[in-house]
Amino acid sequence: MGILYNVRKQLAARVVKGLRHDGRRGISSQTVTISVGSDDMERFWRDPERLSQVFGDVATVSSPENEIFVWTLSIGAGEVHTWRTRLHTADGELRFVAVSGDDANSDSSNDATVVVRYRSAPVDMGTEVTLKADMPFPDLFTQTVLFKVLYRARALLQTGEAPTLSNNPSARKGAH
Repeated sequence: MGILYNVRKQLAARVVKGLRHDGRRGISSQTVTISVGSDDMERFWRDPERLSQVFGDVATVSSPENEIFVWTLSIGAGEVHTWRTRLHTADGELRFVAVSGDDANSDSSNDATVVVRYRSAPVDMGTEVTLKADMPFPDLFTQTVLFKVLYRARALLQTGEAPTLSNNPSARKGAH
C-alpha cells in the first residue's frame, strides 16, 4: 500500500506542476448538441448560479453587477485564480472578455476570454453549442475543463441535474 500511495502522491504533484502557468496559453474549443432552445441556452449562460453548479468543484461564478462576472478557478494545491469579465452579446454569441482591475471598461489581453456560440442544430435536435476559451493555462487543462463544462451543462439543461458523486455512498470527499 505504501508504494501505491507514494506513486499516487508523485503523480498528483507532477499533474499540479504541469498545470502551473508557464507562459503558454490554452486556446481550445468543444461543441455539443443540447436539446433545448436558443433562448434557454442564452438564459443559462447569463445565470452565475447555474454556471457555478456546472463548474462544480473547479470554479465558482458570481455577478456583482450587470454584465460583469467574477470567475474563481481552483486548480488545486491551494492555487486559486480570479478574474473579472464583461459580457458582450451578439446574435448567437456570448463573449466573456476579461477586464483589468476595477475598471470594467478596459479589456485585458493577458487574461481569459470565453466565447459561447449557439445555433439551431440540424433536424430540429435542439441547439448546437460551441464553447471556445483563450485561457492563461496550458491547453490540456483548458480542453479538459471545456469538456466537463459542456457535459455537465447538457445534463443540467436536459435533466435538471448536474452529474455528481456527492450523494453516492462510495463517493470521496468533494463533488467530483
